[in-house]
Amino acid sequence: MPDESGIIRAVLDGQPDRYAELVDRYQGRAIRLAFSLLGNDDDARETSQEAFLKAYRSLGRFRGEAAFSTWLFRIVINECRSRWRRRAREPVATARIGGSPAADEESEGSLFVDPEDPGADPAEQLAQRELARRLSREIARLPMQQRIAFVSHHLHGCSLEETAAVMRRRVGTVKSHLFRATERLRRTLGPWLTQEQQE
Repeated sequence: MPDESGIIRAVLDGQPDRYAELVDRYQGRAIRLAFSLLGNDDDARETSQEAFLKAYRSLGRFRGEAAFSTWLFRIVINECRSRWRRRAREPVATARIGGSPAADEESEGSLFVDPEDPGADPAEQLAQRELARRLSREIARLPMQQRIAFVSHHLHGCSLEETAAVMRRRVGTVKSHLFRATERLRRTLGPWLTQEQQE
């Protein structure tokens, strides 16, 4: 696998086509990260494209103090925040064109989580899909900083240090966000899980 610093030097030295190697390497992870924060596939793809374009334009300012992936994912997260702010300013639609509220809720589906075990019996698979739907919906309701920390660490497998680098926060602050997010998810999902276990 070509060295990233060599690819970056080549791009800056007049070989812009080499940037495609970095896009190929990180596009999947960038889209998954954006999807985890935005919950919409179209938004995730557009946001990740914007992030790659912004990273390309800013490549001369990349100093290599962190890994390129850390720098890129920080840009992805910032683009997601911007999209959220724009979305918050948009007027709320009062009518749906096609579909139904139930269909909309179903479309929330497994936005972030897919714990389904293909070896489970149909009843267990149904329960797992419902858990994934509920967990995804509650993750989407977390405050943005808590969501970023939770998604990066628990769903994307980043270490605490990597998550802190992406968020530009101290490890202790990331731990605090993770604790609050976990407590909130436990509080909101706990009653449903208890009821499921009793049935």
